[in-house]
Amino acid sequence: MKNIYNISMSCLFKIKESISTYTSMEKQLADFILNNKDEVIHLSAQLLAQKSKTSPATVVRFSKKLGYKGFQQLKIELAKDQNDEDFSFSDIILENDDIDTLVKKTYISNFTTLEQTYRLINNFNLEKAIDILTNANTIYIIGVGGSTIICEDLVHKFTRINKKVVFFENFHILLHSLAFIDEKDVLLAISYSGETKEIIECVKLVSKAKKIAITQNTKNTLSKIVDISLKVPNEEKEFRIGAISSRFSSFIVSDLLYLGIAKQNIDDTKDKIFKTRNIIKKTMK
Repeated sequence: MKNIYNISMSCLFKIKESISTYTSMEKQLADFILNNKDEVIHLSAQLLAQKSKTSPATVVRFSKKLGYKGFQQLKIELAKDQNDEDFSFSDIILENDDIDTLVKKTYISNFTTLEQTYRLINNFNLEKAIDILTNANTIYIIGVGGSTIICEDLVHKFTRINKKVVFFENFHILLHSLAFIDEKDVLLAISYSGETKEIIECVKLVSKAKKIAITQNTKNTLSKIVDISLKVPNEEKEFRIGAISSRFSSFIVSDLLYLGIAKQNIDDTKDKIFKTRNIIKKTMK
């Protein structure tokens, strides 16, 4: 197994991940690289610019935008991608896949999601979000569809450490609860697309409390209307068989929020978890 701390983000993934932020020229260049990756590693910046109908300056600027020192480093990283198996994880299963293939596909998919999620984490934003949640009187959590699984998991964790939390899967009851949110509370919105109508409307209704979102790494509506946006990889297409990658990455971020709050007073946290465990044990006898 690869060591997550010694591995660098795939060049192809970097290009795909930020595609929504590109200028028209950068988008043109990105499309050419993605469609001609084997050829690009043998081209100079001038030749690539000519073939992609851009400019050498765009090639260099694009390389630096991805975090490389220049085009030469981009080519080196791109060459490393040549031997990677290219599975389409939006359609992760095929009819003719045997069990070995299915296991291998899901392993690579989950490992990639794990790696990319941690590399997207902005420590400053994460620490700020943890501080806001820690000091909030009540945490209001909102999410619909597949996101409700992450919401319910957070409710379970926060409840065990005596953190007051409100979550309703029923949208109308959720709206009722938001009528009482104030500046001492915080709203945590979980939406992979960042465009879910119900979530957007709920966030817009809240004016006093701080607002935090867990959403994909794109310029979506949700990320623009919250105070802090915690990003997860943009790995899934609109049509997908289950929210597999998004669920996994959202769990990672939500767990970090929980652990960040729990560590503020670790002895107190242990005591609270011990008490809740004892209550459960008594009811199970």
